[in-house]
Amino acid sequence: MQIIHKATARAAGDNPYVFVMSDATRDRYGDIIEPAGWKLAAFKSNPVALFGHDSTLPIGAWKNVRVENGALLGELEFLNAGLSPRVDEIRAFVESRMLRAVSVGFRGLKAEPIANGGLRYTESELVECSVVSIPANPNALQVAKSLNLSRDAQRLIFGETADEITPAGRSAFGEPAVIPSSLRTKSMTTLSERIESAQTELTQLRGNLQTTIDNGGDIDTITGEIEQKDAALASLRRAEAALAGTTEQGGNQTVVTPPAPAQQRAAEPRRPFAVAARKVEPVDHIFRSMVVGLLAHARHQSHTDALKMAYGEDVSTKAVMDVLLRSATVPADTVTPAWAGALVETAVGDFFDLLLPTSIYPRLAEIGGRFGFGRAGKVSLPSRSATPTVAGSFVGEGAPIPVRQAGFVSTTITPKKMAVITTMTREITEHSTPQIEQILREAIQEDTSIALDVVLLDANAATTVRPAGIRNGASTAAGTAGGGMAALVADAKGMLTDLTTATNGNLRRPVWLMNPTQAISAGLIQDASGAFPFKVEIAAGNFMGYPALISSTVPAGVLVLVDAADFMSAVGDVPRFDVSDQTVLHMEDTAPAQIGAAGALPTGGSVRSMFQTDSLALRMIMDVSWAMRRAGTVVVRTAVTW
Repeated sequence: MQIIHKATARAAGDNPYVFVMSDATRDRYGDIIEPAGWKLAAFKSNPVALFGHDSTLPIGAWKNVRVENGALLGELEFLNAGLSPRVDEIRAFVESRMLRAVSVGFRGLKAEPIANGGLRYTESELVECSVVSIPANPNALQVAKSLNLSRDAQRLIFGETADEITPAGRSAFGEPAVIPSSLRTKSMTTLSERIESAQTELTQLRGNLQTTIDNGGDIDTITGEIEQKDAALASLRRAEAALAGTTEQGGNQTVVTPPAPAQQRAAEPRRPFAVAARKVEPVDHIFRSMVVGLLAHARHQSHTDALKMAYGEDVSTKAVMDVLLRSATVPADTVTPAWAGALVETAVGDFFDLLLPTSIYPRLAEIGGRFGFGRAGKVSLPSRSATPTVAGSFVGEGAPIPVRQAGFVSTTITPKKMAVITTMTREITEHSTPQIEQILREAIQEDTSIALDVVLLDANAATTVRPAGIRNGASTAAGTAGGGMAALVADAKGMLTDLTTATNGNLRRPVWLMNPTQAISAGLIQDASGAFPFKVEIAAGNFMGYPALISSTVPAGVLVLVDAADFMSAVGDVPRFDVSDQTVLHMEDTAPAQIGAAGALPTGGSVRSMFQTDSLALRMIMDVSWAMRRAGTVVVRTAVTW
């Protein structure tokens, strides 16, 4: 459902931190939001306050959000002073009462048309609320300067800031004449129209640039056009800001001092190629924290300095990084923002979802259930046992009614340590930050997918170290001999029959697991007429009417049918990352051995010194485990012949 934004600039009283988030006033679109219809439960569970609807710039949290006297009110609680210079500057502007506007983002649940146009929202769900850059006083820019706010903060609040202005009675001799606004003809293009036109052209050019990059074409020409158009747009915005300071007082005219030459002004940062910034998702903060840890270790910097050099004042990444760094050694504190834990929880879930293209584990967990270990350190999942039954029966008149008791069993999932080490040469730190982030993302994605699925898809029993593979205890048989259509149909029919029998017909979410080799073979098998009956179904990600999860981590020649509704998994709250350039590693994927003494090298793989090869090792450790809630919900065929 679309999220709608509505801005309000109305004082709620003497307290500068109390805002009218919304009321029943008709807005410029003709819409009215009924205060009595606000649904606040979901918002109150994570009431993050943003600036300008920017998810990368949280400034605090909303407290005491309520509907009172026909208005939706909320009290803004800023982040603790000193955590972010940018937030501190915004706080100063709010305290000076020069910034009183907020904008709610909401989902309209119920609405009815208004006679003269517009909508009346009778039920609305609050999604987020941001302080926005609509100053409540026309002299707000001058107040910003008197508060010594940085140019970055002024640009954030007002967009492109105006250059210095100097009031004077009249222009000095030799200065260009100023054309009075009364002499402008209606046919002249207004400054705002020129800005809108330039923005439209920039959007089109950026779209063309992205298409050219995707197609591997020459980007130099389009990049040059974007830079020229971006410079022109910046000039127009400076002119707009300068005009905003021009007033008429009596017969005197306020003259705008021309901006200093370009070489006298400090260079303003600009995004490479003028490409629009990518939206930062919660999981990105985990990878950014990895990059910061890697750079801090390689450059011998503090994590705070490395963060500022790589991402600037990224409050969200700093909060997540603080949680990740403190989780192993420091208890709860009052410095880390309260919303950081919720952000990490969302990011961890999204981290496993990133493995979707290559891993079986997250796709099974998405269909079944994924839990967190929490403070209890374990997850207990009750389920109904096959016997005894509580089925009713017919009884005669006056005969006693049977009394039966249902049987229940509980499956307990305890944390198991999933760990993976990714190595890379130190030259990685010479790349740009986005490149480092992408390299780490791909490396962790590939290594974690293999580490999880190798254990998930084997037939080994659970130990104190690892969970059981889903093939452990499964109904297993060899595939039908002979190959071709007959063998495929016989295997599929037998597996579906076995699973139906084992679950007493209570099939909920059957899912096939297969190697790409089997998927290709199934799609290319022909029937007697020469047609390919499974080609379209396999291409759509299905097989025999049920979803098919295809991954190279499934052993070739093995076909698995699992009722994914019974696959339950649990993950720890926070992953742990460490970087080392001094360790010696046994470079072995499946069974690495401990290097016990000098000269005693383990067999298999190879041994590599991070110090000797000037390399870095990134280690990730996280609690992960799983279990099947009911027995008999996995059927396997090995050595299939098709």
